Amino acid sequence: MKAGPLRAGVAEVELKPPLGLATGDGAPEARGFLTPLYIKALVLANGEDEVAIVTLDMLGIDRPDAQRAAALAETRSGIPAANILMTCSHTHVAPSMLPTLHTYRRAFHPKWDDAAIARERAWVNVVVESIAEALSQAKGRLQEASIGVATAEVPWLIFNRRRHTRNYGVWTHWMKIPPNQAYRPEGPIDPDLGLFVVRDARYRPLCLLWNLTGHNSFNFGDQYSADLTYTVQRALDERLGEHVPCLYTPGCSGNTNYYDYDQPYGLDKATEGVASAIMAIYREACTLPEVKLGARKAELFFAQRDVSRYWWQHDIETKLPGWKQYGPMEVERFQAERNEYETYQTDVQVLRLGEAALVGLAGEMFVEFQLMIKERSPFRYTYVASYANDYAGYVATRRAFMGGSYEVWPTLNARIGREGGYLMVDKAAELLEELYAE
Repeated sequence: MKAGPLRAGVAEVELKPPLGLATGDGAPEARGFLTPLYIKALVLANGEDEVAIVTLDMLGIDRPDAQRAAALAETRSGIPAANILMTCSHTHVAPSMLPTLHTYRRAFHPKWDDAAIARERAWVNVVVESIAEALSQAKGRLQEASIGVATAEVPWLIFNRRRHTRNYGVWTHWMKIPPNQAYRPEGPIDPDLGLFVVRDARYRPLCLLWNLTGHNSFNFGDQYSADLTYTVQRALDERLGEHVPCLYTPGCSGNTNYYDYDQPYGLDKATEGVASAIMAIYREACTLPEVKLGARKAELFFAQRDVSRYWWQHDIETKLPGWKQYGPMEVERFQAERNEYETYQTDVQVLRLGEAALVGLAGEMFVEFQLMIKERSPFRYTYVASYANDYAGYVATRRAFMGGSYEVWPTLNARIGREGGYLMVDKAAELLEELYAE
């Protein structure tokens, strides 16, 4: 691996889903738009290697669809499919794209039928095509550039949402913990906001790519919305006095939320905190015009969660009684799938961007795994993007499996067993060492 003169290209493609689609975790039918939805692409090349990052205003993307999009992009633009990292912002009110959530929809959405599934798949095909288009546009706009990194700490913006309780083990915050029960968070947070700054030949900002661990879940109604990605972009455009494309790579936020996310002012508060931090540090990034680029991707097979019995029935019926009928439906589905496939297959990906690294992990990872990867990484700056290249559901710690609650229940595509996250950490650390040594 050799350092070479950096060239960068950026593209933004607006997504225009038809009204009436089910949202990721909101209404059975969307009736309007709160904000636009975008796919954004950043392509980096140095004459030796080429890597790309794609961000989508979606809840998640299924692995076969991500693979289709990467293969199509490679055919059109020449960017190696294995060097393309796709990550979703995890907005809960973009159109649904996950076939693994169909059981959930049948349980709670009376209008969910074969026609609704067909409309969803038609929309997924549009997104796959749009990903390839965004990458082709970004590749066609390559220009002389430089890249650097800056960081800020924003611990006041996020919290660990799993709480130890006096009588019930662990209770997830949004399920309204009974009074006089909660006394401490189960796990940590990662307060670091990481910022990749890409500048053009005149050292003006060409692109900002930010990374922060917090759940992008502010709206749950019947209006399409990108939520935090859009509001941060708009705030930065106003403060910079020009439009600079901002890409968001969410950290491991399976057990973290933004403070006041469920309040009317929650999105405004998060937007102000993130935009202010980015404005405070973006000038500090020392951008280099000659850098090393590289990519590694590994396919892993994980043991699925134990669904031989409905282990969490009491926990579900105590903490979320509205799921009393839904829980057995998901257990039945998981049992059928496990009879056909004993393992769950997904990927771990690592990109080298100069002196920093970006790790892509599938699913809703617990923040503990992000902290482990950072501690073991040889790079000075390492960031982790979850919901990357696949949606594997919640990936929880051993401690969480002992405590119970929402994130470890056999629901919402949560397939990977209790050792899966640690295996991802090991593989990510191995790939980081390979990239660093070259």
